Amino acid sequence: MASTSVTFPSDGQQLAGDLYLPDGLTTPVPAVVMAAGFGGVKEMLMPPYAAALNEAGIAVLAFDYACFGGSEGEPRQHMDLDAQQRSYRHALDYLTDRPDIDTSRLGVFGTSMSGGHALALAASDTRVRSAVVLIPFTGLDTSTLDPGLLDMFEDAARRQAAGELPDMIASTGKPGDIAAMTSDGAWEWMERMTADAPTYRNEVTLASLWNLANYHPADNLGVITCPVHAVLATDDAITPASAARLALTEIERLEIVEIPQTHFELFTDHLQETIDLTSRWFAHDLHTTP
Repeated sequence: MASTSVTFPSDGQQLAGDLYLPDGLTTPVPAVVMAAGFGGVKEMLMPPYAAALNEAGIAVLAFDYACFGGSEGEPRQHMDLDAQQRSYRHALDYLTDRPDIDTSRLGVFGTSMSGGHALALAASDTRVRSAVVLIPFTGLDTSTLDPGLLDMFEDAARRQAAGELPDMIASTGKPGDIAAMTSDGAWEWMERMTADAPTYRNEVTLASLWNLANYHPADNLGVITCPVHAVLATDDAITPASAARLALTEIERLEIVEIPQTHFELFTDHLQETIDLTSRWFAHDLHTTP
């Protein structure tokens, strides 16, 4: 499977993408947009999903958010989650300008943090015909956090906004480390997934965590009209299945598959299962007549 490097504009910056097109393309084909979860880049996890979708006759655009990977943006490793959500929309804009893409058959895919972006886009952009989200982030329950941590995140965001150099924190670590994620096999997954991702850096700005605490992608899911398919991990401590399930119940055309596994280990022990589900769902939704 080969991909073509592309760029497209988003909020005044050029974002880097990998465009995967099915072999033997003769007519405009459906397409799916996807991007990484928390702190990730486009070479992590997404290629096997893109390969399966290409086999099903569906194109894929995987891209890096601003400030990450091959995309423009400063400060590096800073997560502006509203801007990340907008970049999904701008990726759809890029696809609609391509003559080899059927713009009436567009889908969005996301895992964890990007699952939240995909849900929000399905709720706000009528071009989305289908959404598949795996262990989606639907909002952070800040009541479970030490208020001192929130104060620290807010102070870091304030100082960064004032022009100071950003404070950094590791994205993933081992249990007991100081890092954004240390449970559910986070460290082992990171080591495995970054082997073919040379632009990945295991850090984000501390201000990113303030943005995370104030990001609510599931606030308006009841307006979604397209089919939404979700995979939840029942033992997930990072994006708990109970919270995701509650948020998703607002969606009328909803299908949920629950797997007894933790957040990152879902993609080690059940990777092929989630790939097969994703391919089947998108093929059903995007190969039907609009």
